[in-house]
Amino acid sequence: MKILLTLLASLFVISSVSFAKSRLGEYYFGFGYAMADGGKGKGIDADGDFLNLSASSPASDSADFNLYFSYGNVDRNSTSGSDSSWELGLDFIYHYDEYVFQNGMFRPFAGVGLSYLSDIDSTPSGSFRMGDDGFTWKFLAGTEILFTDYLSMSIGGNFKGLWSDFGENDFLLDIGLSWWITDVHGVALEYNHAFDQEVDFIGLKYLYSWQ
Repeated sequence: MKILLTLLASLFVISSVSFAKSRLGEYYFGFGYAMADGGKGKGIDADGDFLNLSASSPASDSADFNLYFSYGNVDRNSTSGSDSSWELGLDFIYHYDEYVFQNGMFRPFAGVGLSYLSDIDSTPSGSFRMGDDGFTWKFLAGTEILFTDYLSMSIGGNFKGLWSDFGENDFLLDIGLSWWITDVHGVALEYNHAFDQEVDFIGLKYLYSWQ
């Protein structure tokens, strides 16, 4: 975690600002792999491997739809058991382009989301991503930071919970570093931390933009 934050801080300091390719307001498809680890504070002590798919499409000049799917296997070290976990969701993201400042370097955004989550078996060691299976709600906010023509970083937070039990919720920190190799092809390093479940995801994703 410290190494990742140091890398991101270094990129922020040394990078120059210019008109950049953003992940907001773009058509793109993402395909990637993520490693998961955590839950030790909850008595789970688990790790997993996840396949992540996403597709983003502008809904208007200032809003996007983001469809995503993740599927993976989670190994619980305490029980030598393995379970699958998957999530299918859709986010609506509004980017406040009228509040862009520092020559367009910062692009704040906010949104809402809905998903269906199938978590690992809640017994005997506890769930991995949420307290139970079911539909989830989400409120999100953050900003994208545009460093160069092809390098950007997104920092945001998600407040997420279960529709069936509003007391079952979590806050997640999302950090993503995107590098567009060309106008069409790019890669992204993504990090996600769930504070209540104490789970970390770190992954690498290929980006394809067709706009």
